[in-house]
Amino acid sequence: MRVTLSAHRPFHFVMLANALRAHARKIDIFSSAPRRFFKGLDETIPVRMAPAPIHIVSRVLPFRVPHSMVDLDTLFYDALVAARMGRPDICFGLATQSLYTARAAKSRGGAFVLDRACPHRDFQQALGQREAERVGIAWQPQPEWFRERQLEEYDLAEAILVPSMYTGRTFPAELQHKLVKAPLLGRTKIAEKPRTEKNSVFTVGVVGGAPLRKGYLYLLKAWKKLALPNAKLLIRSGGGFAGFPALEELMKQLPNVELVGYVPNISEFYQRCDAFVLPSVDDGFGMALVEAMSNYVACVASSNCGASEFITSGRDGIVVEPASEDQLAEGILRLYESEELRREMGAAAVETVRKIEAGRGYDRAIDSLMSRLGSDRLAVNQLSSQPA
Repeated sequence: MRVTLSAHRPFHFVMLANALRAHARKIDIFSSAPRRFFKGLDETIPVRMAPAPIHIVSRVLPFRVPHSMVDLDTLFYDALVAARMGRPDICFGLATQSLYTARAAKSRGGAFVLDRACPHRDFQQALGQREAERVGIAWQPQPEWFRERQLEEYDLAEAILVPSMYTGRTFPAELQHKLVKAPLLGRTKIAEKPRTEKNSVFTVGVVGGAPLRKGYLYLLKAWKKLALPNAKLLIRSGGGFAGFPALEELMKQLPNVELVGYVPNISEFYQRCDAFVLPSVDDGFGMALVEAMSNYVACVASSNCGASEFITSGRDGIVVEPASEDQLAEGILRLYESEELRREMGAAAVETVRKIEAGRGYDRAIDSLMSRLGSDRLAVNQLSSQPA
C-alpha cells in the first residue's frame, strides 16, 4: 500500500507517519518544511518539498502577513501537492490545505483522510468572534470561499482524525460517523524525578500563542482578582499581547506577570513552575498540558482543552469550565495554599501520563483506521470508527 501525507509544517505528522509504517509499503510526506524539522521521523520516510512561499517568508518578516495572502498561499501549496503526489492508495491531508489533494486522490482511485486537530470551522469562527469582541479587537472572519473549501474537505473525507472528544463534539450529526479519535500522545518525555529545590516565589506557568484561543483574558483577570502575595505568573508566548487592548491593559496592572520568550528546552520552563495553567477556550488537544504533567507539575486546565479529558479533576489535576475567571482563580488558589496538594497532584499526573502513553492510544487509532480503509476501501457509511 502506498500512503501520502500532506502538511505544510510538521505539526504532529511525524507521529502519524511513524504509526503508518506498519501498514504501508511506501510513505511520502509533502511539506514546505525541510526534513530536518521532522524530528524523530523514521529515516526511511522521505520528505518532498512543496513550497508555500508566503508561509516561509512570514517567519522572518517584521510584520504580520495579511490573512488573505496566507489563504492564497495555501491554495498554491495544495495545488502543487495534488499535481506531484501521483496515485496513493490513501492520502492524509491537514485540514484547510488539502482540498485539491483530496480531489486528486479520489479521482485516481484513492481514499482521503482529513486530519483536523481543531474544532469544526464554524464553531471555531463563532468562538473567535466572541473572544475578539471581549479583548477589544476587530474580528476578521474567513472569506466565504475559504469556508466552502473547508466544508468540502469534510465531505470528501472517508474519515476525519480528531484528537479529542472536545473537537469531535463540535461537528454536526451528519459528520459524526466519519470521526476517528486519535489523541496526540506518544511524543512526551517524562522527567526522571520531580524538582527538589523550592522556589522562593510561588510560580505559575502557562504556554501558548494565539491569545484569543488560549484564554489569556480570563487567566489575567483571575490573577488580578487573586492578588497573591509572593507569587508570579510566567507566560511563555512568542508573540506577546501587542494589539490586544484588554490584555495590554491588564498586563500594565500586573507587575508580577512576566512574558517569557523562546525556551530551547521547554522542560526547563516546566521545572521552574510550582503550578501550570492552560486556560484555553479552544484547544483541540493542548500538548503543553501533557508536557507539564510529565514534569511532575500540578495543573489547572479548562475543559475546552482536549488533553484535560485524561485528568480526573481533584486527583491528577484540576479541570475548570472555559472562560471562567472565577474557577481559574479557585483552582490556582487551591494549589497556592497547599504544597502537599501540589506534590500529590504532580506525582499522580506523571502516573496518568505513563498509563496513557503505554496505552498507545494514537497508534491503536491509526491501526484500526488503516485495517478498515486498507482491507476493501469501505464506503463512508460503512466506516465504523470510534466516536469522538
